[in-house]
Amino acid sequence: MNEFDYLVVGAGSAGAALAARLSEDPQRRVLLLEAGPDYATVADTPDEILDGSAMSMSTYDWHFKAEITDRRRIIFPRGKLTGGSSAVGATIALRGTPNNFDEWASLGNPAWAWNEVLPYYKRLENDLDFDNEYHGQGGPIPIRRWRPDELAPVQHVFHEAALKAGFPDVEDHNHPEATGVGPIPSNRNDTRTRFSTAMGYLGMARGRANLTIYSGAQVNRVLFTGTRAHGVEVTNPAGGTEEIHARNVVLAAGAVNSPAILMRSGIGPASDLRRLGIDVLLDRPGVGGTLIDHPRTGAFMVPKEGTFDPQDAFLQTMVRTTAPGSDEFNDLQYYMINHFDLTLFPELQMLAAAKTIFGVMVVHQRPQSRGRLVLASADPTSPPDIDLNFLATEQDIKILVDAVRTCWQLMQTPGIVDRGDRFVVLGEEMVADDDILGHYVRLSLDSGYHPVGTTRMGTADDAEAVVDERLRVHGTENLYVGDASVMPSIVNCNTNLTSIMIGERLADWLTAS
Repeated sequence: MNEFDYLVVGAGSAGAALAARLSEDPQRRVLLLEAGPDYATVADTPDEILDGSAMSMSTYDWHFKAEITDRRRIIFPRGKLTGGSSAVGATIALRGTPNNFDEWASLGNPAWAWNEVLPYYKRLENDLDFDNEYHGQGGPIPIRRWRPDELAPVQHVFHEAALKAGFPDVEDHNHPEATGVGPIPSNRNDTRTRFSTAMGYLGMARGRANLTIYSGAQVNRVLFTGTRAHGVEVTNPAGGTEEIHARNVVLAAGAVNSPAILMRSGIGPASDLRRLGIDVLLDRPGVGGTLIDHPRTGAFMVPKEGTFDPQDAFLQTMVRTTAPGSDEFNDLQYYMINHFDLTLFPELQMLAAAKTIFGVMVVHQRPQSRGRLVLASADPTSPPDIDLNFLATEQDIKILVDAVRTCWQLMQTPGIVDRGDRFVVLGEEMVADDDILGHYVRLSLDSGYHPVGTTRMGTADDAEAVVDERLRVHGTENLYVGDASVMPSIVNCNTNLTSIMIGERLADWLTAS
């Protein structure tokens, strides 16, 4: 291919937004590379991608595995198609809160303070419910909240139970001060259809002559002259290797693939790279480090036959709240799960002795534990080793033990508990015992699938930082990272909207340069 002005690696939440915004100038030639398939129209898009009622975690996936705790490994879904994880996820369109971004600013990244990022959150959205100083209209991603007449019956019961438990009523979970129980904001136009960045951003950009979308092309490494990036090496759809040149390279391949590409390119912890026979270009120990994710668990039951409609969305109402004694605003989320298919979770299926469960799930939004991602091989087809290292601190265990008790108490509500045939593992005696409940948390723990921080932003004198606040890779020229991996700390929300916002923010800087 001829030389491009910008080469964007990864057409996911951030990458699709970035490529679409960069290509708004017809004089700027943009190439968007995607390892998975590209579905150019809604008519061509598979039903499981359009169906927002359930996550798609197998067909269009990288099939990563992650070590979660105590050497237990779990599936670790990441979307492999245009739209990335926005095309396969739970359609939860939540924002971080002001304290998240003011923390980013305090870590040496003042351009990411709350007042700086709010305009980009607004720009990406077409909010169908609110038109005020905190929301935008006319953006590429529609956001709506579940109406009362659209909720499954058990969601109404959960909402009332949460109010009785003392949680405030919330109309808009994306208001910066909102805390309590209310309908989940969702990236969809209607009750059924998942609306990804491929549909929103790429849908409006596909007709541009200056934008090329190249799918089925997996990036092996970045090409350099000295420390200046000038393109990438890819494995093309035919299985051959080719080089593609560009004046600027942006990695937007996500918190797993972006650091892996950097390491295969010689940027990362020098000892790890040498062990794999990779020539070291830059010794950056932070590449793959500071891996943060949201751990989740809860209290679950096997539903009685006929008590749920499998066509209902599996999530509709949520609680955002602060854990007792915590100074982290909204560091817990509770969800009422209408139904959850255990097909891809054989261990849980065995414990439940059933294929479907329902219940109250809790997700810890601000864990102290930190993991790490390392290359297992220099071979681009070999997945990296992902160690989430959940529950590495006593505080993380305590918060989840207490939170599971809250899940259990909410599950005792008439209208919820009588829909179940039996609890999965949990019992009254277990809930009363901290040690036993701690074992339950370890056994039942899973990931929220929100990895961040593996190429985190920070100042040049921060040895663990990989990019500066404008997302330029330290020690290089013309190389950027623009996805969830740059987050210096995790936001207390699902990460899809923040990843899109990062793409929007970087696009502004690049177009102004």
